[in-house]
Amino acid sequence: MKKLRYHLMLIIGLFLTTVLTGCLCYKPEVRPKTLPNATLGNPYYAKIEVFGGHANRHDFYYDIQPEKSGLELSPRGLGTKYVSYNNLEVKGTPKVAGTITIELFGGTYGTNTCPGKPYNKVYTIKVEE
Repeated sequence: MKKLRYHLMLIIGLFLTTVLTGCLCYKPEVRPKTLPNATLGNPYYAKIEVFGGHANRHDFYYDIQPEKSGLELSPRGLGTKYVSYNNLEVKGTPKVAGTITIELFGGTYGTNTCPGKPYNKVYTIKVEE
């Protein structure tokens, strides 16, 4: 009877472990929802963070339009050994009035129980004169 109870508890434990670890696989979330507006010719700075996994530097891509907007996006700590693709910075001085669009694409590293997940986000910054 003790062996049966032991095996039953072992099966239940393995089942719960499988179910619970599968439920902990989060979809990455990029925050904030929007970036603040900018003023033409004034320095601009904003933070972007990726939550829900460790961002993979090999899957990271961004596009800023127009190309010569004056804004750049970079991971925090770029140039050091502590670069974080979960913490991004938008900075620079806007050189064009109108709308600047930033598109982010990336993915997170997978684990033993969860595969890596993709994320993408589009930000629109209005530049006023």
